[in-house]
Amino acid sequence: MRLKREITKKRTAEPPAVRLGLKPPDGGRIKWVKDGFAWDLFVLSPLLGLPLFWRKLHAWGALMLGLLLAWFIAWFLLGRFADGHTVNVAGDVFAAIFFLLDLFLGWRGNRMTAHAYLRHGWTVDHPDYAATRKLMARWKLDD
Repeated sequence: MRLKREITKKRTAEPPAVRLGLKPPDGGRIKWVKDGFAWDLFVLSPLLGLPLFWRKLHAWGALMLGLLLAWFIAWFLLGRFADGHTVNVAGDVFAAIFFLLDLFLGWRGNRMTAHAYLRHGWTVDHPDYAATRKLMARWKLDD
C-alpha cells in the first residue's frame, strides 16, 4: 500500500540555442550568429552601413548609405534655401527614420544575417540538435 505518491521528475522543455553556427562552403571557420538583439547593428549601422556590409546584408547597407546621402543633401539644400526651423524639422525627421531603422535592424539583424549567409552557400552546423532546430524554426531557416 502506497501512502505517498511517487513524484515524477518533470521534463523541462529544452530551450532554443543561444547562437547558431554557420559553416562556410570551403570548410573554413564557423561563423557564430547570436540569438537576440544585435547591438552592433543598432549602434554602428548609421556609420556608412559598414556592419551591414560585413554581415553580407548589402541591400540594407546600400539603403543606409542612401539615407545618409539624402540627409546630407537635404541638410545642405535646406541650409542654403530655407529657414532654421525647416532645417531642424528635417533633421528630426531623418533622426526618427534612422532610430526606427536601427531598432528594426537590432531586432531582426541576426535573423537576416543567418538568412544572408545561407543564401551565400553556408550551412548550419549541427542542424540535428534540438536546440538548433528550435532556433532555425523561430528564424524560419527551414526554407
